[in-house]
Amino acid sequence: MLERDQRRLGRLERINIDSGLIPTYTLLRDLIEFLNQAKTRRGKRIVMIVEKMLELEAMTRPIKPEEPMFGAAVEWERTAPEKYQLHWEIEVRRVLLERELSRYRFTPRAEVVMGGGGKGPSVWAASWKGDAPSGRERHLRMTASEALVLILKLTQSGDLTRIRRCSQCQKWLFARSRHQTFCSTKCQQKSYTQSDAWKAHRRAYMRRYYRQNFGR
Repeated sequence: MLERDQRRLGRLERINIDSGLIPTYTLLRDLIEFLNQAKTRRGKRIVMIVEKMLELEAMTRPIKPEEPMFGAAVEWERTAPEKYQLHWEIEVRRVLLERELSRYRFTPRAEVVMGGGGKGPSVWAASWKGDAPSGRERHLRMTASEALVLILKLTQSGDLTRIRRCSQCQKWLFARSRHQTFCSTKCQQKSYTQSDAWKAHRRAYMRRYYRQNFGR
């Protein structure tokens, strides 16, 4: 598990959209805290963007890589109406997402952080600085711009779908494995006790208990 986690963080560090933020689990935890506790309009808009992106991810996943997207597939309206309808809905959502993303502005920043000592090039730090946050979430360490940049990093590393809601309490979580659907052991156990399988097991147990203790 640890080795797999380290490989994933390595992929994030190599993404060519460096924001100056180191993609550690501390930072990912800050992102989840932001999604769960955002109160301002700016913060809630980030939550909406994530939801739109995950919706698009689910809709486009069945589409084969060689299959053209909507712009090159207008002829499907006549030959394959169901496929055309799917691509049309994807295109509508893509435009809406693009409109939301266009609200954000970033300024490139670059500075030398270490000299080369005459033996090689100097070391530079390049980053993107978001707009000065209006209505900053004062109770959170992460700003809306930082949250958005990290979300974009996750799309490029293939880890966007690891941002998901808990199946039980609906809080956001960052899944450390592909199959994780609960934010905590407590939620996992609560979900199990509400399942039909557990209820059947409980009924069978109680029948045995009463037979053994009160049966004649």
